[in-house]
Amino acid sequence: MIAIILLFLLPVFSFPVLLGNIAEGDEAAKTFVWIYPFYMLLSAWLAYSAYSTRSYVSWILLILMALSTLAVWLLVTGCGL
Repeated sequence: MIAIILLFLLPVFSFPVLLGNIAEGDEAAKTFVWIYPFYMLLSAWLAYSAYSTRSYVSWILLILMALSTLAVWLLVTGCGL
């Protein structure tokens, strides 16, 4: 499970790229990008903590981490608009 959680945490290292690609003056996107790494770290810690007793909660958190990564990238790049 640790390997899977670390795999889902890898997109956090793209944080500088995300910050560099935010459109000028888009404060909402900037706020979400700044919250993103803290959310991912907290979700990973909760997924690891919950795995021993409630594995389904861990999988739900991992799915939400993947969806939030996709959402932040779409927000910053503007794809799909």
